[in-house]
Amino acid sequence: MHFPGKKPYIVVCLLLILFIAAIPLVLFIKDQKQPTSEQQQQTTMNLQPRNPIALGMQIPKQEDTPTANNTKDGTPVNTNDTPTPTTPQYPDMYLTPVAGGAQYYVSPSGSDSNDGSLNHPFATIQKAANVVTPGSIVFVLPGTYTSPVVVQTDGTAAARISFVSTVKWGAQIKTTGSTDPWNTRADYIDIIGFDITSTGARDGLVNFGSYTRTIANHVHDVPGICDTIGGSGISDEGYTSHDNDLIANVVDHIGSSYPQLCQYVHAIYHSNARGHIVNNIAYDNAGCGINLWHAATDTVVANNLSFGNSEHGISVGTDTSNTNGVQGDNFIVSNNISIDNALLGIRERTGVGSHNQYLNNIVYGNGNAPFGDENYNWPSSAGSKDVNTITQNTQFVNYNVNGTGNYLLQAGSPAIGAGTNIGAPATDINGNPRPQGKIDIGPYQV
Repeated sequence: MHFPGKKPYIVVCLLLILFIAAIPLVLFIKDQKQPTSEQQQQTTMNLQPRNPIALGMQIPKQEDTPTANNTKDGTPVNTNDTPTPTTPQYPDMYLTPVAGGAQYYVSPSGSDSNDGSLNHPFATIQKAANVVTPGSIVFVLPGTYTSPVVVQTDGTAAARISFVSTVKWGAQIKTTGSTDPWNTRADYIDIIGFDITSTGARDGLVNFGSYTRTIANHVHDVPGICDTIGGSGISDEGYTSHDNDLIANVVDHIGSSYPQLCQYVHAIYHSNARGHIVNNIAYDNAGCGINLWHAATDTVVANNLSFGNSEHGISVGTDTSNTNGVQGDNFIVSNNISIDNALLGIRERTGVGSHNQYLNNIVYGNGNAPFGDENYNWPSSAGSKDVNTITQNTQFVNYNVNGTGNYLLQAGSPAIGAGTNIGAPATDINGNPRPQGKIDIGPYQV
């Protein structure tokens, strides 16, 4: 390079000055482009619409599983069995943090002698359940947990207690023996995103509280007990409990159908007043996909998919011996897909009044009939009728009765836009909004 009339050393000095002046600008631009670790954590989790940092929450990045120095009670722990993290899809309303609420962390590589902090997590979910207070959130890191969980501390309406798998289905509760893997005996509790199974339990996840929310869990391969009591994948028990919601769960392979059909072992079993059973998928279960009985009344069952079950797809009724003779009534069963079940698509049992609504459901391919009452008659003995029922093929992207298909709706599916606003949840199973007046039938909104 040649500058006429200037000596080379002057050129070198000018270039050096320009280089030094550019360094702060480069650093500033780099700083603006790189998110902080807290921003990365917020983006990775996407659990709720509020800013978790403003609430003082420490949400671990999914790729950073706390190891508690890779020891458990001083013994080295092998963490190679931790599942590869995947992005969780928890709809926005599913986690409701409270300013000042305690946060605890659980990891298979932790220790119950730790303080439950992000860097020193507990080893068991039960330890966290023993120390929670209203407003607490327990973040459970991926891995296998073999101890059953019993929750006995109440949250409040303004400060729920939440247990959250940081990776959807990444925290796997696998138990042996007859003890249920998860038992909630408290109010205002949320259980979000776990994988739950057992080799010998009657129920997978059972709740005796009120105002609980069981959300986005995968409960599967629970044998139940083949007697007149039966069992379930997910169960709302307690005949005086009320207002429990079962949302966006997948429940399959509950109960045995061979050599004996365990007909009282159901996928989803709701036994108390009110509540919402929405956006769930239940398939290949010994009993019903969704069963309402005992003290059930005034419950919404909407936008579920129930198929390939060995009894009925959806069964609604009230055992008045559990309600001091009071009938159940005002059930809303809307926008469901109930297909290829062994008996009825949708059944209305005894013990119910005359104000139940069966609206805009897709029902076909069931062994006996689309609808029926206790004696398989329709309209039912209570006078119930179905409205706007569709019996055409749903046209999933790839339907397979064994649960290995893709159950999104194809373009042109009769389910698209054919639902009713009555009973419909605001979002679908993945948190996508359901526009008013354009509700799709089933758990997925396209």
